[in-house]
Amino acid sequence: MKTKKNIVEFIPFFALLAASVVTLLIYLLAMGERDPVRISEACVIPLIALIIPALNRIFKINIPFSFNVAICIFSLLAVDLASVLNFYAVVPIFDKIMHTVFGIVGGFGITIMLMYGRGDKMKPWCFFIVVMLSVLGLAALWEIYEYTASAILGSDMQRWLPDFDKFGDMTVSDFFKNYNPLWDTIWDIIVAAFGVLIYYGLIFIDKLCGYKVMKSVYVQINDNKKIEENVVESVDILK
Repeated sequence: MKTKKNIVEFIPFFALLAASVVTLLIYLLAMGERDPVRISEACVIPLIALIIPALNRIFKINIPFSFNVAICIFSLLAVDLASVLNFYAVVPIFDKIMHTVFGIVGGFGITIMLMYGRGDKMKPWCFFIVVMLSVLGLAALWEIYEYTASAILGSDMQRWLPDFDKFGDMTVSDFFKNYNPLWDTIWDIIVAAFGVLIYYGLIFIDKLCGYKVMKSVYVQINDNKKIEENVVESVDILK
């Protein structure tokens, strides 16, 4: 049984590895590009799926399998599709989609952290406020990283710079009305908050289904093979 559990734990790694191989083939053969940075990203990204299994073994904890799956899906979208295959150029709103997904995954991660800290004993309104504020804090930290990296490397991590060949006779005033890095920063944080609201909606749907997902998460965190009588009450953060 333990061997089967160990095998299942590494499924996200092999899935992400397969996705990265397909991404590389498309990038190298179909797109005909050879950017070493993007190739490195596609090669390294599967290792993210090994972080949670490693943490579980090093610190003797049980971070839920479903959270690793969520992280791998986010990594696939953010690296393989967005960065390597340049979906940012193909789908103009893809950056905002990614920040929304970040809000969903971040909300799930903060929920797990709170469960480890007995957050299941908190009042529902307090629980949801802590999750929202924590995700917004993480979103703000990411924006600081983007700004710092852009300033140091001279890159466009905020993805707000337009094609300068299309400026024409645009004045400086007109330019900043249409292209403003602050607009990108604020909206990235706003859509992350929207992602948290979507996550709340998913929790509500799970509640209607008898907390099937949250019960599984609770049991994995508490390393208990049997669902105790108080599990439903413990995970009922919408009570």
